[in-house]
Amino acid sequence: MLRSSLFAASAVLLSTAAFAQNDASSKLRPVTSPVKDAGTYHVATGTWTRAKAPTANLGPDTLYNNTCLIGFYVALSSVETLVDSGRLPSTSSVDGPNSVPGSADVYTVNGFQISYCATNALVDIDVAHYECYSPCSDATLLVPNSSISLVGLPGGGGSASALGCWILDIDIQGSTAEFDLQGDCDQLYDAAATTDNFGWAQTETNPNGAPGGPLLAGDPYGILAAGPAGTGCPYGDGTVFVGSDATLTQGTGLGSDDVFETDLGGAYAGCWFFGGYLSGAPYASFNHVVYGDAGGGGGGAVGTVYCVGDGSGATACPCANNSTNGGGCANGTGNGAIISGSGSASLANANLVLSGTGATPSQPGLFFQGNNAINSGDGIQFGDGLRCSGGAVIRLQVRFADSNGESATTIDVGAVGANAAGDVKRYQLWYRDPNATPCGGTFNLSNGLEITWAA
Repeated sequence: MLRSSLFAASAVLLSTAAFAQNDASSKLRPVTSPVKDAGTYHVATGTWTRAKAPTANLGPDTLYNNTCLIGFYVALSSVETLVDSGRLPSTSSVDGPNSVPGSADVYTVNGFQISYCATNALVDIDVAHYECYSPCSDATLLVPNSSISLVGLPGGGGSASALGCWILDIDIQGSTAEFDLQGDCDQLYDAAATTDNFGWAQTETNPNGAPGGPLLAGDPYGILAAGPAGTGCPYGDGTVFVGSDATLTQGTGLGSDDVFETDLGGAYAGCWFFGGYLSGAPYASFNHVVYGDAGGGGGGAVGTVYCVGDGSGATACPCANNSTNGGGCANGTGNGAIISGSGSASLANANLVLSGTGATPSQPGLFFQGNNAINSGDGIQFGDGLRCSGGAVIRLQVRFADSNGESATTIDVGAVGANAAGDVKRYQLWYRDPNATPCGGTFNLSNGLEITWAA
């Protein structure tokens, strides 16, 4: 947690980009409808995953997290671009009140999160990322490291009185939109936003006279009483560098500043704020998350867990044999078996390993692959567990668990599964449990694991 107790230091930080800001208070709009989770859009396949179902193979790490919503959005003019900034720490970054050391000097980005309020029934949005960006400078002079157009996103009811507000994740793994960002812009920490920050831009390209805009986020010192506890959201919280994931912890983006840029018609339109955060005005930064690999090239957990046998899903475990360890339904040991992935989802690297833990000791288990998340990811009852993966099933490998109930694949999972870049596949471990079977089925299954394959 990076909450500074020195407001003098924070005042210096928040004024580093004070370039004769214009007051944009007239653009502020309250969020008057629930902010909904639209789920994940997979660019490689052009498909959606709904919010409660398994998501894409984002990450495995959250690199930047500005998710501390404060109840406002900004209403932009027709085809007006908003440009905001943040920081990805390099290994030369230091541990301080508003800084953390990074874990790599170059980060591969395979996803990001955006948000917006809109009145149009469907919304088209362009998003760009810049490796080096000085807050409130002229982004029209820069060449983005990545630029993507998103078409047909969910919006509102088609009128000014029917506002729709959304948060959605964009999965770019396995697509040509994946990109790298250097930490601290050039891998050197200068303790200055002007030379350390990256930038991102968002434009609604079909406002049709009723423009919306991104949701405001950020309350690093608790001035706005935002966050789950009403005490704000410190810089860096919710990132791998602080130790929490964005899905669990709201944070103010590391390196975010109390200013933003707008461009109109391809020309610089000014530097803006809302009157000054330290004076109690809304923090002039916007909801954005960057997902990727904090190790600079692989080695973290691979895949996204779904269909956990803890009773939280729509399908109950067969005999109320819920587990509490994040795996499938409980087996004769009292735990649920857990399937996990390590290595990478790169077909070229061929180093993905599927591992099983918590299964019945010394019993065989089948690692298998399917195309679909059964029953929208909630699974169906099968034996003593839930079958969560199905459709064009491929039997990958049978492995015997050791005396601790652990096993792992030794094959090239991508090749045996006949996968291609962009494929989204679901995996489970189906194993025998003949002796202390809780429901009499004599077999059980792990949780589900979704993986998006890359080249």
